[in-house]
Amino acid sequence: MSKLWVGVVSLLLAACSATRAPAPAVPSGREVGRDISREVLAANDGWAAAGPGTRGGADAAPAQVFEVRDRNELAKAFAAGDLPKIVRVRGRIDLNVDDANKPLGFNDYRDPAFDFEAYLKTYDLATWGKKPLTGPLEEARQRSSKKQAERVLLRVPSNTTLVGLGADARIENGSLFLDKVSNVIIRNLHFADAYDYFPAWDPKDNANGEWNSEYDNITLRGATNVWVDHCSFTDGKRPDHTARIALGRPMQHHDGFLDITQQSNFVTVSYNHFQNHDKTNLVGSSDSQKLDEGKLKVTFHHNFWENTKERTPRVRYGEVHVYNNLYAGGSGGPHPYGYSIGVGFSSHVFSEQNVWETSSDVRGEQLTKLWKGTAFFDRGSLHNGRPVDLFAALKGANPSATLSPDVGWTPTLHGPVLNADQVANDVRRSAGAGRL
Repeated sequence: MSKLWVGVVSLLLAACSATRAPAPAVPSGREVGRDISREVLAANDGWAAAGPGTRGGADAAPAQVFEVRDRNELAKAFAAGDLPKIVRVRGRIDLNVDDANKPLGFNDYRDPAFDFEAYLKTYDLATWGKKPLTGPLEEARQRSSKKQAERVLLRVPSNTTLVGLGADARIENGSLFLDKVSNVIIRNLHFADAYDYFPAWDPKDNANGEWNSEYDNITLRGATNVWVDHCSFTDGKRPDHTARIALGRPMQHHDGFLDITQQSNFVTVSYNHFQNHDKTNLVGSSDSQKLDEGKLKVTFHHNFWENTKERTPRVRYGEVHVYNNLYAGGSGGPHPYGYSIGVGFSSHVFSEQNVWETSSDVRGEQLTKLWKGTAFFDRGSLHNGRPVDLFAALKGANPSATLSPDVGWTPTLHGPVLNADQVANDVRRSAGAGRL
C-alpha cells in the first residue's frame, strides 16, 4: 500500500473516532474523585443543621483517617477518642466475632446457669403470673445478655464520620451505640441482623406478655447533631417471623432499626431504606421521660419504608419533621401493615408531601395512629395516588380525642420540598446504601 493510501486510511479512521457518541457521564453523586467521607451536612438539611451543624470528622487530620475491614479495626478506630476522625468501611464487618474473627453464637455467651427450657417452665404465665421476673434463671439470662452486649455493641465517639466505601460496605450482627455524643455522620452502609440471643420476657407487656430484644442497628441516647444518610437496614437471614413461639408468644430477636431517645436532639435521617421489619424507628422511649420535653428535634426526609409494620416513626415529645418519604406495604406477608406515623404523648409532628403505596384494604385511617398525642399536622400527602387528609383521618379514627392541627412550630430547616407526585420515583432512585 502506498504512503498516500496509508494517509487517507488514517484520516478516515480519525474522522470515525471523532464522530463516535461520547462516553456516558458519571452518574450524579458518583463523580470521579469525590470523597464522600469529607462531606458535611448542608446548612439547611433538617434539624441536624441546627446549632453548630453537623460536620462529623470532616476536619480529621491524615493520622485520624482509618480504613477498616473487620471488627477489631473498627473498634480500634472508635477507640481513638473524640478527635475528628473518618472511619471508612471496606466490605463486610461482622460484629459478632472474637478477636480472631471467629463467629460467635448462643453457647459462647450463655452463662453456665442459664437453661432456656427451664426458663420457659419457670416463667410460664400459668404458674408465674404477671409479676416481674426474679430468681436465678432471670439473673443468668441477664449475665448472658451482658456478655453478648460487651461484644456486639460498639460505641461511636463524637466528631466521627463513618462511611461505607463502594456499594457493598456493611456492618452486621451487632449494634452501633451513640451515647451522649455529638457531631456524628453515618452514611452509605448496609446494616443487618442486630440479633439478640437472650431476649427478655415481660409478662406485663400487652395482654399475654411479650419478648423484647436489646439491640437496634443504631441507637441514639442523649446524642446531638447526628446525620444518618443513604443507609439500608434489614433483619438479614434470621427475621423474627421465622423465630419459635415461646410462652405462647413469638420470640423477638430484633428491636428497632434506628431509635432516637433520652434527650437526643438535632438529628437528620435522610435517604435511607428500611425494609421488612416490625418496630422500626422510635423517637422518645417513654411517656414518663419528662426531660425529653424540648428535645428530640428530628427530620425524616426521602426515606423508603418498605414492608415495615409500624413506628415509621413513632414519636413522643419531639418536634419531628416528616416530609417526602415513601411508604410501601400491605396487609399480607410476614410484616403486615399496622401504621406509619405514631402520634405519641406530647409529640409535635409536622408531616408533608409523603406518599403511601399500600394494598387496597389498608385504609387512610391506618396511616397514622394516636398514642395519647394531642396535635398533628399534615399537608399534601398521597395514598395510592389520591390526596389523603391525614389529620381528618386521625381525628375520625379517634372521635373522642382532643386533637389539633397546631403543633406549635413550623419547619424552617429543610431543602426543597417535592410535590408528592414526584416523591416515589425520587426515593426509589436515590434511597439506600450504594446510591451516593
